[in-house]
Amino acid sequence: MRQDAVELHAAAMQALPPSAVKLTPREHEIVEAILLAASNKAIAERLGIREQSVKNRLTSLYKKIGVGNRLELVLVLMKDRATV
Repeated sequence: MRQDAVELHAAAMQALPPSAVKLTPREHEIVEAILLAASNKAIAERLGIREQSVKNRLTSLYKKIGVGNRLELVLVLMKDRATV
């Protein structure tokens, strides 16, 4: 369990900070919702889009930033906000 946390932290630290990546306005909205711990369904309802669209945007975000999942994304976002 501890090893998984260390690997997750290491992966997040190697990712590009979101401030260094050009995000679309919609991606910014999704990032803000993610930081508020909103579910994909809640994000979709809030933005008036399908849940699958949220998932597609998240996949795009993961690739742009260089993370593999939502938790890594949140770790990178938190780190980026702490250094800005």
